[in-house]
Amino acid sequence: MREIVVHTLREKAVPVEELNRLIWTSFEQWTSIGLYVPLSDDAHFANYIKSRVVFIAEDAATGELLAVHTLKLNKRKGSVWGANLAVSPTAKNEGIGTRLLQEEIVQLRQRGYRYISERTGFPATWSVRWHLKNGYRIMGYGRAPKENYPSYKFRKQFAYDLRHHPSDFFWLPYVAPVTARLTYAFTFLATRLCKKRNGELNGLGRFAKRLRR
Repeated sequence: MREIVVHTLREKAVPVEELNRLIWTSFEQWTSIGLYVPLSDDAHFANYIKSRVVFIAEDAATGELLAVHTLKLNKRKGSVWGANLAVSPTAKNEGIGTRLLQEEIVQLRQRGYRYISERTGFPATWSVRWHLKNGYRIMGYGRAPKENYPSYKFRKQFAYDLRHHPSDFFWLPYVAPVTARLTYAFTFLATRLCKKRNGELNGLGRFAKRLRR
């Protein structure tokens, strides 16, 4: 097993072009079956990561860039939104993504964050398996605009703060299975009733959105 070193982009600068190229290369498996990847040119990607923390994994011996993961932090909620976890084709099936996630969680817990959420399309069965293997729970169903496929929303709770966030009770290990099933059922029903197949709101969805304002 090769040794890796994990940094944030703020700790060690890596050219945006190199990061974006790795993500596109890694996500060829997605684009080959028609899944939408929310990335475009280097300028767009550079703007995208300005408001995110980017973790990178490098080969400890050679310095080769092996993996990238972008995280959107919400300090008030103590939550993290993860996206674009990409592993170099030269490092597939070596557990690099899992080891990167484990190091991220160590650092995020130290900063006071409690859980990470991610989303992946149904057809990306390899991604669904990876999330479940790494302790994520399926807790949501949805369709985003411009996407022609449904997706799962995952949540991985790695810390609890019942004093300041009482809702963490519902994600304790013995309660979380029920919570995840109920939230999935609710979001499944809401999506089917309020959204078209392309992810856009239908008439009922627009009416419900106005009521929530």
